[in-house]
Amino acid sequence: MKIYKISSVLLMDILAIMLFPITISAAENIDFNHSHSLAVTAVYEQKPISGMQFDAYLISTVDKNGELKVLDRYVKYKNDLDIRGKADERWHAIAQVLTQEIIIDKNLKPSYSSVTDTSGVATFTDIPMGLYFIMSSTLKKDSYIYTTSSFFVMLPEQDLSNNTWNYDVVANAKPEYKPIMADYEVIKVWEDDCHTDQRPKSITISLICDGEVYDTVTLPHNEAWSYTWKGLDTNHQYTVTEKKEYGYKDPEIQQYGNTFIVTNICDNPYTNIKPNNPNLPQTGQLWWPVPLLIIFGLLFVAIGVIQNRGNINEK
Repeated sequence: MKIYKISSVLLMDILAIMLFPITISAAENIDFNHSHSLAVTAVYEQKPISGMQFDAYLISTVDKNGELKVLDRYVKYKNDLDIRGKADERWHAIAQVLTQEIIIDKNLKPSYSSVTDTSGVATFTDIPMGLYFIMSSTLKKDSYIYTTSSFFVMLPEQDLSNNTWNYDVVANAKPEYKPIMADYEVIKVWEDDCHTDQRPKSITISLICDGEVYDTVTLPHNEAWSYTWKGLDTNHQYTVTEKKEYGYKDPEIQQYGNTFIVTNICDNPYTNIKPNNPNLPQTGQLWWPVPLLIIFGLLFVAIGVIQNRGNINEK
């Protein structure tokens, strides 16, 4: 009986210890009078990217205890916004949803915007504390397109290890890049009205990329004396070549932007030219009757003149 009582007392003591509230040190209150800043960096392979615009959308305001109050515009995301889980898959999913919504809704404007300087840093000053959604614009630079994924950032940021608040927040964007792609076209022009019947039925064009053959095509292609190479990396040098055709001069190649004009000019522009004067005898007609016709014509003229003088004398 005593053993039972002792066991009961020990059990009660253990339960009391287990249920006794454990004090967890909480972070200090946010000091709204403290100076604060938000900087977003854009660096790719240790190279700062200047000229990239970052847009900051204020999603939630924050009270002194660090509790968030979602703005009415984003209240439908209230249950998904929890700064304690900002790195989990849920935050990535909601970031993708917000990105699509912002792109589609043209009336949804950013709260603040900033552009990266030569050191690749976009600085936001004089902005209220709270939870921000950061989006970047697409930047075309040096024949490349730079983009970054959208992300959330809290201002100020809680330092869980020291239970303090960091009022100068630096968010590192993760730029990605891809080369700018473009279409290149070649157009064949013939200057050979003198002998179109001698034009070859087809010709071969080679696209040269940085001095090496990239592709070879036969024209006409799809019944057209032109061809287009789709989606080529603009970070390379391109030109075209064509083998000289019999009866033509070396091809003349001109480039206008991404279009190459290849002109073939016949070697002898005066060969086989048909005369434009219909009164002249055509090639292959006999010429010997011409002098006789002239003589007979003059003879008839002389006879006419003599007869005319005789008539005058008779009068």
